[in-house]
Amino acid sequence: MYNWVVQDAIVAFVNSLIPDFPRQEMLYQSGLTDLASALSNLLTALGYPPIS
Repeated sequence: MYNWVVQDAIVAFVNSLIPDFPRQEMLYQSGLTDLASALSNLLTALGYPPIS
């Protein structure tokens, strides 16, 4: 048995994200890049060779 109200709510939520998707993807990618850069700098400061 399906709960159509919940399914419709999920579809509406996903559809509400569609117009902002490129901006969210940009924020995700920049956040991931910043995290990788910070970890690389931390490991370099701890004496590990830098990664490229």
